[in-house]
Amino acid sequence: MDKENQKKNKKYFEYYIVQRKEEFRCRYDHERSWEALQCKLQKRRKRRIGLYCVTASAALFILVLGISHIFSLHNNTQNKDAVVAAVVSFPETGSRKAILTLENGEKVDLSVKKGTISNESSTIINNNSNQLLTYKKVEEVSSTPRMNTLAVPRGGEYQLILSDGTRIWMNAESFLRYPASFVGEKREVFLEGEAFFEVAKDTEHPFVVHTNRHSVEVLGTSFNISAYPDYKVYTTLEEGRVKVSTAKASVVLNPDQQAVIEPDNDDIVTRDVPAYLFTSWAKGNYEFRNTSLAEIVAQLSRWYNVDIYFKNESLKNKRFAGIIFREEELSFAIEVIERVSNVHFTRDGETIYIEDKHE
Repeated sequence: MDKENQKKNKKYFEYYIVQRKEEFRCRYDHERSWEALQCKLQKRRKRRIGLYCVTASAALFILVLGISHIFSLHNNTQNKDAVVAAVVSFPETGSRKAILTLENGEKVDLSVKKGTISNESSTIINNNSNQLLTYKKVEEVSSTPRMNTLAVPRGGEYQLILSDGTRIWMNAESFLRYPASFVGEKREVFLEGEAFFEVAKDTEHPFVVHTNRHSVEVLGTSFNISAYPDYKVYTTLEEGRVKVSTAKASVVLNPDQQAVIEPDNDDIVTRDVPAYLFTSWAKGNYEFRNTSLAEIVAQLSRWYNVDIYFKNESLKNKRFAGIIFREEELSFAIEVIERVSNVHFTRDGETIYIEDKHE
């Protein structure tokens, strides 16, 4: 990891400690453990950190993400060997990569192609050196929009700016279909997977995101949609207001509210949530609280392009709180999860299995 990212992660972790310390002290009688952890933290603060994670058996268990387990590795030869083994066994990292499909069917690998991709018709499409895809409208467009599709595979992520200035962060294993330039009364895009939107304000042209389960309509706001096939659909509002609609119902969300749609029906359940837990991935971190191991594994599988299976289905329900830094290797996430829980990761070729340590 370069110095800039190390500095960013260090700053974020310091902030995380301050925010969680008082909550931890109030909920759990672990003051001695906390003081010991703080001493270790002062000595090892410059160490790079991939994932800090703690189990929650009966309730939310916030414990600064088990970082003491990482620091203790320096005082135990056996633990050092375990870290080396983890690094060798799980070296996967994520990257910025995506495939752009143009209106004419041409496919462009954005991890290879840089600079101007197309300047035909009324829109200039450019993929810059920072791997940001941008659309710039240069003249009036015809009444028929030219549709493009951005496909982000497992192990990838990408950003793009649409012709109206809307910025979108695309998560792994996600697809977005959208016009090169917007025409008509609405700005409409079609999503499968997960994306975070910062919508450019335009009161005369509402922005609408369609998925196969629902639609979200806004005028100008920032929000996250997670709509992977066979999973619950989550719409989380960070700023502004949005209207979430299905075939059966519709709701209006305010900031720090979330609409949840179950896989087997079109009902909408709303709840109050800290929005940053569901939008942090767009900033390079995956933060979770009281989250099942099944959900965490699903995100790890997408981010690192790996297949992970449970040998014991009951392990899926274990709950965790923690944070993953996107640019760290998979091995660090796995190492910390193992050290603060009773699960063990093994590998058979390209497939990873999770089992109980006592099996």
